[in-house]
Amino acid sequence: MRDQAWRLRMMVEEKVVPVRGRARVIAVTSGKGGVGKTNISVGLALAAAASGLRTVLLDGDLGLANIDVLLDLHPKRNLGHLIDGRATLEEVLINAPGGVKVLPGASGLTNVADLGLLQKQRLLDAVGRLVEEFDLVLIDTGAGISRAVLDLCICAGEVLVVTTPEPTAIVDAYAMLKVFSKEEDAPRNWLVVNQVLSRGEAQQVSSRMIGLAHQFLGHEIRDCGAIFQDPRVSASVRKRQHFSLSYPSCPAARGVRDLARNLGLSRRQGSQGFLQRIKVLWSGDLSSAHERSV
Repeated sequence: MRDQAWRLRMMVEEKVVPVRGRARVIAVTSGKGGVGKTNISVGLALAAAASGLRTVLLDGDLGLANIDVLLDLHPKRNLGHLIDGRATLEEVLINAPGGVKVLPGASGLTNVADLGLLQKQRLLDAVGRLVEEFDLVLIDTGAGISRAVLDLCICAGEVLVVTTPEPTAIVDAYAMLKVFSKEEDAPRNWLVVNQVLSRGEAQQVSSRMIGLAHQFLGHEIRDCGAIFQDPRVSASVRKRQHFSLSYPSCPAARGVRDLARNLGLSRRQGSQGFLQRIKVLWSGDLSSAHERSV
């Protein structure tokens, strides 16, 4: 019996085959909230755009999207409208300061796995276009190790893990790396230590995490630098303007620019198979839906 689920599964298998996208895809994530992940995501997007890369920032925090708040944006439509078919990608993408495009997230959407078949297809189509039309796609994920966050990170293929010197942040970041290490197609991991008081403190945290991951997980992490604690960060949040725009010479802004250089965001790089990984991830869901309906 060839029902709607069968037709949609065939659409996914056929439409996502062309995966020669130009964009590099990087997910920015953290083991816990409050470590500055979203501020770093926005800063990286601004730095990449300033280097000439066509950059889109996707708010992948499906529960508490807030990139629009940090950039004082007022989107009329968001990711939820897109996947429900109430808006096109052109209608959802908005211009942000610094030449960055932003795809606003949908607050209250808890899990990609909860999406219907047509919703997943619309999301696949939109992501496919972003990968084809941009040089860099940055995904600001939610915090923690929910399935939704892990799926985004694994599909991205490259993940910047943000932590702070706070013990709970370090433990949670290590827990996330432990989960990644168990994946068959483990993503490439970068580490940045945020809100440090000194370079020595940053080196102590990164060395410890890199050593533990190598020794006990057999998982390689690349040290990507550190960002100093800076009162101008919170001042900029209150102003709803990113600190790299409000105070471009402040220590935190310089740290984000160094981070962007360490990640190689000043040059174009090819796609890392993002769409292929999404296809593999979701094909099982679509197949299961088909089996339940026959």
